[in-house]
Amino acid sequence: MALEKYKVCPACGEHNAPTLLECRKCETDLTGVKIVDATAVQPEPATPETPSESTRTEELFRVCDCGEMNPPQARKCQACGEDISDILPTKHFAPLTKRFAYTLESVDGSCSNTFEESVVILGREAMLADDLREKTYVSRQQARLTIVAGKVFIENLSKTNKTFINNATIEDGAPVALNDGDEIGLGGKVIDGVRQDQAAYLIFRCQP
Repeated sequence: MALEKYKVCPACGEHNAPTLLECRKCETDLTGVKIVDATAVQPEPATPETPSESTRTEELFRVCDCGEMNPPQARKCQACGEDISDILPTKHFAPLTKRFAYTLESVDGSCSNTFEESVVILGREAMLADDLREKTYVSRQQARLTIVAGKVFIENLSKTNKTFINNATIEDGAPVALNDGDEIGLGGKVIDGVRQDQAAYLIFRCQP
């Protein structure tokens, strides 16, 4: 009895028919992949500390020529600053990182919220709505926080109100990586050392 033969995708581990030139699951090029039979296909079992790629979630990234994996909406590389707006977002397995939480706390210490979600929308009618409802300079959906490859990026969503990081304006369509201790200004900046009452000011805290 003849053994069934495969092309095993080097990216996702999918068993493909030997005639296929691309993986049917992730579309990886299989032209140089050897055809093997069932006895040779014995993938090592994944451990809880090291999950196999077949159990990990693929995410969209704009991958710069320097190798940096950027959020799909980024226009400039976060590592080298190159224009990547013409690079199409493609699916990749995110680098393995430990799960972590991050905290947003108001500058005056009146509120503190910890998140683990990979995407969080901030605004008067989104996350932190109870704390931001009276802040008229903050839009209903002001900014988006996204975890990408173990980093937290912030992007302005409002067309009428700006979002600031350490008093610098976030350009539309250009997510910015956050660092522990950064101050986020939603709808306002610090002018002559004074914060605007109707804007919101939060400190980003990352907890590995």
